[in-house]
Amino acid sequence: MPVPPPPTGDLAPSPAAHWDPVPSWPEPWSGPTPPVPATSSPSWLASPGGALSRPVGGTVATALPSAPLEHHQLLRGPRARWWRPLVSLLLLLGLVGVVWTAIFLGGDLVHAALSDQPFDDALAAGVDLDGFGPGAQLVTDLTLAALIPVVLVATRVVHHVRPGFVSSVTGRLRWRWLLRCLLAVLPVWVVYLGLGFVLDPPASGRPEPWPLLLVLALVVTPFQAAGEEYLFRGWLVQDVAVWFAHPGVAWGVSTVVSAGLFALVHGSLDPWVLLDIAALGVAACALNRRPGGLEAGIALHVVNNVLLGIATTTVGGYEESFVSADSSGSPVALLTSLVVLTLAALLVLRAARRAGVERRARPAGGPPLAPAVLPG
Repeated sequence: MPVPPPPTGDLAPSPAAHWDPVPSWPEPWSGPTPPVPATSSPSWLASPGGALSRPVGGTVATALPSAPLEHHQLLRGPRARWWRPLVSLLLLLGLVGVVWTAIFLGGDLVHAALSDQPFDDALAAGVDLDGFGPGAQLVTDLTLAALIPVVLVATRVVHHVRPGFVSSVTGRLRWRWLLRCLLAVLPVWVVYLGLGFVLDPPASGRPEPWPLLLVLALVVTPFQAAGEEYLFRGWLVQDVAVWFAHPGVAWGVSTVVSAGLFALVHGSLDPWVLLDIAALGVAACALNRRPGGLEAGIALHVVNNVLLGIATTTVGGYEESFVSADSSGSPVALLTSLVVLTLAALLVLRAARRAGVERRARPAGGPPLAPAVLPG
């Protein structure tokens, strides 16, 4: 939901600051200027940082950067506290529980309404989430796509930062830049997957309900991939980075945490599979840092998932394409992934240089400020 930006400048003047004398008065006040009481500066003015939240008209306005911080450190603003990431985690888990419960119940109701079985029996059975049918795919994709609003709400409520700064340093998702990233990595993945299907054809044919699965791959899967990026490269990276002042250390630690958890949640403990998935996570974090936003990582993830969905539903190998506890990898597969990811990253970085994509948040006004020192 777009939010109007707050006033720019070091201090947004209130209406009272522009006082004009009433013309009908005989003469303006000419006496001595009354002394201004000495008060301490409010925290939103005195504290340096990268994501400014200040009172405007009696309410808390949306955040604007007040220092040229990188994307992963945008939560280190004047209101940053060490405990906010922990509270944000609790809120995020609560929101995920509520949203996912609603999606699962909705899926069961739709399944029962469309099923040939009696409604009560079909409702009790629910959607078979262990299967690979369209129903299971739709519910799974929706639960992951729902992470986008969950992340934005958790960031706004806990950190008092405008949710758009999760997307990029400009405070919004840069659609043109996202499109350029998609066009940059698409040819690489077409060749990569095409050669893979030629050199190692799938053992199984295309699934029976392949038209429905193809529609889901084209329509819903992009939001599923974006939801994972907002969680692992947006919310998780920015919240972990709150605890580290040095930009390089903050990026390194948050990248390790993000890539590690991203690999583990896929369900396989095979070391080659873990390294393969973690490599995608590291590449996405690297691409998010240089161009200053989630767009490059989203493009990488969307192209991979959508093209894989198209290929496996129309050619074959749909069930084998999912990572599970039984999945296994190899050094050759890992090396191939590293080569492909490196090539894609180089193309995106070249596009970023040509487009002049902003890497850091622009100060709202005044000289650049130092990163915040977190009070207790």
